[in-house]
Amino acid sequence: MSYEKVDVSRVRFAHLRRILAILAAKAAGAASRRLQRGGGTALPGLVAEHVAPTLLGFLLDQVPGGTIFVTGTNGKTTTAALLRNILANGDRSVLHNATGSNLTRGVLSMLLLHTTWRGELGLAPASMAVLELDEAAIVQALRQHWPSCILVTNLFRDQLDRYGEVQTIAAGLRTAFSHLDSGTALILNGDDPLVASLGDSYSGPVHYFGLDDPGMARDDIELAADSHYCPHDATPLTYARAYYGHLGDYACEQCGWQRPEREVRATEVALEGFAGAEFTVSLPAASQRVHLRVPGLYNVYNALAAAAAAGHFGATSESIAQGLDDTNPAFGRAEVIEVGGRRAWLLLIKNPVGANQVLRLLATEDEPLHVLVLLQDRAADGHDVSWIWDVDFERLASASVIAGGRRAEDMTVRLKYAGAEPSAVSQEIASAFDRALADVPSGGTLYVLATYTGMLEMRRVWSKRGLVRRYWEDQT
Repeated sequence: MSYEKVDVSRVRFAHLRRILAILAAKAAGAASRRLQRGGGTALPGLVAEHVAPTLLGFLLDQVPGGTIFVTGTNGKTTTAALLRNILANGDRSVLHNATGSNLTRGVLSMLLLHTTWRGELGLAPASMAVLELDEAAIVQALRQHWPSCILVTNLFRDQLDRYGEVQTIAAGLRTAFSHLDSGTALILNGDDPLVASLGDSYSGPVHYFGLDDPGMARDDIELAADSHYCPHDATPLTYARAYYGHLGDYACEQCGWQRPEREVRATEVALEGFAGAEFTVSLPAASQRVHLRVPGLYNVYNALAAAAAAGHFGATSESIAQGLDDTNPAFGRAEVIEVGGRRAWLLLIKNPVGANQVLRLLATEDEPLHVLVLLQDRAADGHDVSWIWDVDFERLASASVIAGGRRAEDMTVRLKYAGAEPSAVSQEIASAFDRALADVPSGGTLYVLATYTGMLEMRRVWSKRGLVRRYWEDQT
């Protein structure tokens, strides 16, 4: 019998690099928080990756109960929060990058909070990790660690200057998944043709989820739909039902490819405006009526995704329903505050499909609408703001609207063509908020629609005024 010789010096050097990376990262995080430059949700991981590039995989390999990667365009933060609560409801310890810092540096920053200087996570035997990763970061993470499960929520056009078209994103995911072994399960949105196609040639377990309620359907897909062609022969898909964007019951008349059978489905959906939603979740073994505190049809999909992943890990229908019911909206995603005898809702909009769903939600309100739209073009938003022309802002034609943010003038032009010309415009977000709130009568509601960095800056204003906690203070 022959033995491979181990280079002891190389092993020791790698161990030393990990220790140095952890110490430097922890120091950077402490300094960031002390100087109030942020919550240490990304900087520690950035430092650690520079010193020890494979530290992420080293730490994830220590999670005893398995890891779940949650990716997709919309709904990652909410889906991960829902899934985390379901699993924790079963008395598991669950690591989770709750702040939504979803690049590899963000995941690593969260893990470092639980890591000793020697590089030990020291978790209980059943501990798991639910990790949100953006569509590019997950490809990087899969080079270091193969998770127990990958959940893909949807693929929509978003930040074209960074990601490219949705077909490019799907191609990257498909290539990354092809290198996995059969130990990783895929949980896929069966109503999204591009996401569903990721399971066509995958060698491991594949589970699909989707909606099954004619009352929620449209006759055809929306104008802003991003992927309504067959992924096999590029023929336009026909839809028996369309829910939103390009999600629905589709088929290719050319090759016969169609929406797959879904093991987890939502039926009898009752949307309750900003109060949330109720629906029946049908699982392979049972059905359960579910109440959801986060509003909108898009969050029903997020709940289904979480239920499907939790079911794969043995969660019961009762624990799934309880976990969904216990989950409050994630920061900036239908978050509400009380200020000056008025309410203010903060709603994230970052691409045409997502923005249209928020506007569809606003259309259910009976009271006159007061809306503040915050448009930014920083790196996390995408520098290209042309997507606003594919959003149905015409729904705000009868609303009182104010535009704010770095690209407030661009939003003003779009709103003017939509018949909803703003009564005021301000690039400074605090001033725009104060101006918009002043227009709301006592007991009324202001709806703040914000791109990602606009949402963060709005919360920063609220935090300084003592209206909310800083978002990283809730990290678990």
